[in-house]
Amino acid sequence: MDKKSRVFVIDGGNIMHICIFAAMNNPTVPPTYTYLNMITGYINRLNITLEDKIIIAQDYGKSWRKGIDKEYKAQRKEFRESKKPPEWWKEQYALFDKLFEKLEIAVNWYFIKIWAIEADDIAGVCCRYYKDREVILISGDKDWEMLESFENVKIWSPRSKKFKNIPYPTNILLEKIQGDKSDNLLTKPLTEAEFEKRKMIVDLTQLPDFVERPIKEALEKQLPKNLYIHKIPFMSIQDKFKKLYGTKKED
Repeated sequence: MDKKSRVFVIDGGNIMHICIFAAMNNPTVPPTYTYLNMITGYINRLNITLEDKIIIAQDYGKSWRKGIDKEYKAQRKEFRESKKPPEWWKEQYALFDKLFEKLEIAVNWYFIKIWAIEADDIAGVCCRYYKDREVILISGDKDWEMLESFENVKIWSPRSKKFKNIPYPTNILLEKIQGDKSDNLLTKPLTEAEFEKRKMIVDLTQLPDFVERPIKEALEKQLPKNLYIHKIPFMSIQDKFKKLYGTKKED
């Protein structure tokens, strides 16, 4: 395995919402700035190089899982809107849409979002698609821990700023099948059919073909990208990129 060419998969949706919630307490700091500041801080600690690939995995649209179980994450929209009205959330998401449009052109990162597919799914496919490379997952989501069952995968925690040590990653999957409050899956499967239905929803190590296929197609279509530091929002973030990468790839 070529240690000089790693693949980083970052839980973009999770980080985005952390930044939006932070903006509730400190509205003077744009959540988009916090987002970039957090991610550049993470990859700086992990000694990123120009040879490494960074994939920002994003949620997009209504998850395919809701079509299988309508209770899946049904509580999350209500929780968000208990903090701020829907219009406020639309404004925040619009800020990030504009940020991602700029970053698509400015940075050498790959932003993957596919309708009805979650960031979790993208991470799961990347672990298998890049099986001959070291894959480093950056997420605080406990669900991603089951992906350390793949030998090429490491998980880095944004909270502890350390690599996680997951002795039995398959146990994460077994626990989620039995029920998961965070996903609003509150019942235990009692029949084989219920077990298989729940496993299909929570298992990131093996996804349905209709989920796996479009993600693989998106990975296959990726072309080399250049880095244009002067097009990145916020001067202080530009300085961080110069320290991370230098300016060799910049026009």
